[in-house]
Amino acid sequence: MYLKALKLHGFKSFADPTTLQFEPGVTAVVGPNGCGKSNIADGIRWVLGEQSAKALRGGKMQDVIFEGADTRKPSQICEVSLLLTDCEEQLGSEFHEIEIMRRVHRDGGSEYFFNGQACRLKDIHKLFMDTGVGRTSYSIMAQGQIDQILSSKPEERRAVFEEAAGITKYKSQRREALGKLKLTEANLARVSDVISEVSRQIGSLRRQASKALRYKRLNHRLRHLALAWSGCQHAKITETLDGLEVSVGTLRREADARREDLESKQGSLDEMKAKRSHHNQRVQDAQQGVYDLRSQKEAAENQANLAQIKRNGLEERLQSSRSSLGELEMQLREVTAEADTGAQDKQLQLGLLGSSDATYQQRNRDLAIVEGELSTVEQELQQTKFQILQLDSAVAKLRTDSLGYEVDQKTSVHRHENLAQELEQVRQQLVAAQRLAAELAVRADKAQTEKARAHQEATEAQQAISDLTSEFREAQRKHQEIDRGLAQRTAQLRLLQQLQEKWEGFGEGAKAILQGKLDEALAGQSVTPITQGLIVNPDYSRAVEALLGSAAEAISVSDLPTAKRILAQLESGEVGSAVLHIGGVGASPVAASELPGFLRPATQALNGFDGEHPAVSILASCYLADDLESFLEYWKANPEFSFLAVATRKGDLVDRRCLVYGGYHSSMKSANSIVQREIDLRETATALAISQKEHDEQRLVIEGVNTRLTTAEETLEQKRAEVLSLTQNVAAVQTDHRNADRSAEEIGQRSQRMENELTSLEQLRNEAHERWAKAQAGLQEAEEGAKTHRDSIHHLETRVTEIRTDRDVKQESLSQSRLELAEHRQKVEVLDRGLDEMARRRLQVDQLLVQRQQEIEVWAEQVSQLEGESTSERERAAQLEETLTVAQQQVEEARKELVELERTITEVENIQNSLRGQSESSSGELRKHEIKLAESRQRVEFLVEEVQREFQIEIGSIDWKIMLWRSGDEPEGLQPLDLDEEKEPIDEASPSTEEAPAGGETESAEQVVAKEAELTPTKRRKNKNEPRGEPTEADLAALDDTDWTELKSEVDALRKRLNSMGAVNLVAIEEYAELKERHDFLKAQCDDLTNARTELLTAIDEINATSQKQFEVTFEQIKKNFEYTFQTLFGGGKASLELIEAEDILESGIEIVAQPPGTKLKSISLLSGGQKTLTAVGLLFALYMVKPSPFCLLDELDAPLDESNIGRFTNLLKQFVDESQFIIITHNKRTVAAASAIYGVTMEERGVSKTVSMRFSHNEGDAELQSQNIAKAVNETQS
Repeated sequence: MYLKALKLHGFKSFADPTTLQFEPGVTAVVGPNGCGKSNIADGIRWVLGEQSAKALRGGKMQDVIFEGADTRKPSQICEVSLLLTDCEEQLGSEFHEIEIMRRVHRDGGSEYFFNGQACRLKDIHKLFMDTGVGRTSYSIMAQGQIDQILSSKPEERRAVFEEAAGITKYKSQRREALGKLKLTEANLARVSDVISEVSRQIGSLRRQASKALRYKRLNHRLRHLALAWSGCQHAKITETLDGLEVSVGTLRREADARREDLESKQGSLDEMKAKRSHHNQRVQDAQQGVYDLRSQKEAAENQANLAQIKRNGLEERLQSSRSSLGELEMQLREVTAEADTGAQDKQLQLGLLGSSDATYQQRNRDLAIVEGELSTVEQELQQTKFQILQLDSAVAKLRTDSLGYEVDQKTSVHRHENLAQELEQVRQQLVAAQRLAAELAVRADKAQTEKARAHQEATEAQQAISDLTSEFREAQRKHQEIDRGLAQRTAQLRLLQQLQEKWEGFGEGAKAILQGKLDEALAGQSVTPITQGLIVNPDYSRAVEALLGSAAEAISVSDLPTAKRILAQLESGEVGSAVLHIGGVGASPVAASELPGFLRPATQALNGFDGEHPAVSILASCYLADDLESFLEYWKANPEFSFLAVATRKGDLVDRRCLVYGGYHSSMKSANSIVQREIDLRETATALAISQKEHDEQRLVIEGVNTRLTTAEETLEQKRAEVLSLTQNVAAVQTDHRNADRSAEEIGQRSQRMENELTSLEQLRNEAHERWAKAQAGLQEAEEGAKTHRDSIHHLETRVTEIRTDRDVKQESLSQSRLELAEHRQKVEVLDRGLDEMARRRLQVDQLLVQRQQEIEVWAEQVSQLEGESTSERERAAQLEETLTVAQQQVEEARKELVELERTITEVENIQNSLRGQSESSSGELRKHEIKLAESRQRVEFLVEEVQREFQIEIGSIDWKIMLWRSGDEPEGLQPLDLDEEKEPIDEASPSTEEAPAGGETESAEQVVAKEAELTPTKRRKNKNEPRGEPTEADLAALDDTDWTELKSEVDALRKRLNSMGAVNLVAIEEYAELKERHDFLKAQCDDLTNARTELLTAIDEINATSQKQFEVTFEQIKKNFEYTFQTLFGGGKASLELIEAEDILESGIEIVAQPPGTKLKSISLLSGGQKTLTAVGLLFALYMVKPSPFCLLDELDAPLDESNIGRFTNLLKQFVDESQFIIITHNKRTVAAASAIYGVTMEERGVSKTVSMRFSHNEGDAELQSQNIAKAVNETQS
């Protein structure tokens, strides 16, 4: 296998589609720096799957797309393809040539192709695994990788050795196995956790399900016993209700008669009570009059006493007010005197305040004048200091400028002298450059003419190739279309054959017969489906399918006994059903002449068969019609026409029962259509043969076009080589001419610049002298000004000190005046507050004097009024005393009449009470019976409601004997589980506290059940699943003797027991069954995962053993080979390979030991650049001696080598030319001389790489000419 071609389009600097054809041997790629040679190596590495943009000298993967040039736009896509040939043996491929291609879009999309079909990067890696070809294998080695191989860690050097040992695929399989093992162990852990959780849940559910099972059984018994008891009680209470209703009617009539007698005597008693009420009202009215008179008399007396008390109090208050009036007049005189004194003091303080304020204002004005003067002097001082600073700065600057101007004068003089000498030399160079430019212009015109001629010839050759390429692509396109059709028909035929082999469309029974599962019944006889080999006219395929119906699945057997045996075995084995056709049985077809034109026998749709085929007999009485409507009209007109079925081409069908089948027949074309599949098989096989013939013919066309295209390409390559040579010559001459023109122009410009510079230097020297003189004058003036300002500063500083002293004295006087002014203002404010307080007190005393005088006048008038009021009330009290005596006498008389009437009423009431007692006795008896009746009715209603509420059943529909009989049965629909044999937990089976046995012992579950069974009139069966029939009359009669007290006790005990069980999960039984099933399933999964883990561990051990053995053998061979190649390249020395941490061969590192002749270096990092390169080359060829790569790409690997080492390198290279193909990117002429072909890479257009190729003869007689041609080609390419 070797690399046949490399195609680049839009990859880095290869903007145009570029194809590099390679042959076995050594191919050199040459060209100047920056022309894009290494982009070829990058392209090969990239198409093999390189994912690191950094390894491709980019920042991101889109950087490999052509970015554009001065005259070209950027590409939106780039692709590189690699064509390898002779691949069958090394790759184990069925293809002689394979092409892999990688494409990337600027938007980030990336695609891989294998022989034009999209594939994965993983597929490409797997294809080249252990072949030595790959993006990181030893088949590609660049100059920068030498240090990486030699300087990397020992563990990182294993990759190339593993590739050579052929264990890369084993390591890949091991990684996959370890990944599966990790996933299996994770799944096993998860399944184990789930099983643990399910086991915990199933234990809890088991207890809940057992409890629910007991609950259902107890609840079933409770329901039937409770319904039996309620039904019996309902019947008994209903009988008692009838007698109670009769008794209540009799007692109600007696009570009504006595009530009427009592009501007649009640009338006279009501009249006497009304009269009594009237007399009682008279007594109360008279008594009320006495009370009113007595109240009025007491009120008059009280009013007289109250007026006297008020009069005495007013006289005392009047006397007190007259005494306080004198005191208030004395306080008024005192307040008036104090106010006069305060007014005089205020006037005095106001005078002092005015004097202090005037003094303060005067001192404040004096201080402001002093501060203004101080501010003026200080500002003048600051300005003077600032002016001194400016003058000092100006002096320093003027001194610096003066010194600089002096230096500039001296420099200008020196530069003027040197420049004059240089100008004379430049003028001489200008004359020589102009003469050379004229000579080169003539040579450039001549070279350009030769180039135009060669370019025209190359264009004509290119056009011929373009035409042939279009023809070749068209032929390829047709070939691909035919190839795709061929592949499609092959796949279709294979699919139909697979369906036929699997007998798809046949029933299970028919499949069993055809697959040989019923050989015993066949007794050695062969069977075939009736459709096998059947040739049907495609136009009538639907019609035949419809007519055959299920018979399309029929299998032909020879005789009736065989058919019987087959059917018997199908039935006994429960395999399925089948349709059999017995040979020799069938109807004869009707002659076609007896039929109308639109109707023909169905057998005419069969081609190439006589009447012996089974299908002919099946279709004997069947017909084909052009359309269903015509046949139905014909049948209506000829009812005597006999047939089984008639079908149309569309598949519509009518049978002799006048059943019409029609509609949409999409399923006719499905894969399960047996007849259609037979037709498709024949048609597909025929089409496949035709396509194969077209495929072969088109391949011959392609080969013919390809031969002509190859010839045209060789012609074009020759023309291109000539154009390239002439182009390089033109470019060189034009470059020289441009350089000469540019040199002459630059020299002329330089001469002009030097003359201009001489003039400028003279001007600069004069200007510098003038500026120096001005700077000296300004310096003297500035120094004198600075001295004058320093004298002024001393005078101003003395004046500032004097003004600040005067300001401090005046500030002290102003502060004293401010204190005195504040003191006088405070005294005036105090006096004002005192005068305001005295005025307020005087006003209060005046108001009190007026108030006391008014009170004395009012109180004297009130005393006179109270005296008259007291006398008037005493006179009215005497008059009321006389009226009160008369009213008391009238009250006494009315009371005597009322006592007599009360005595009469009492006698009448005693008689009435006797009658009422008799009536109440009758009513009491009636109420007792009514209560009994109501209680009985309530009990009935309670029983009805209770049964309806608890059991949702009408009590009238209950047959209590049947309920009692069924109480011993198992609940309906109860599934028997493995829970049935469990014992009840003691906490749920124990009786209630009040029923616990003596001695504090707890009964077991069995004891509780036994105790309940003793209380139950109907005994439980020992076998719970034993069927129980309907009760007999004797069984039902025996239930009349039931002890209902005991039965009620059992019902109560069952209720109490059910209540004591607490919450019951009734769905726990179903949940337990589901969880148990899940637990069993998970356990099976866990076992499968455990087995898979064991198998993976075994596979990993086998892979490790194979890899270790293969690696050890290969490593020893490489070690010996490396010693040989190293000594060959260095002419002696020592070299070896050592395993580090060899305990684990598959993970150990590899140490390289290299000691060139005459050295004892301990580390390969101490080797020189050339020695490192030779060491890496030796290791590379050591690997090739064990497992040569199909091709090897060396990217400027020989750059650090000198001439002698190049010789050793090329000599060793020639030893491996027969085993591998070498592509060397180089600048070295001796390396190029070792090549059988070279590719030159140039950039005629800036930023766009192009290639030219050249092949050399290796005849000994042409050796000298070949060497000259190689040297010339290298020089022209690199220029």
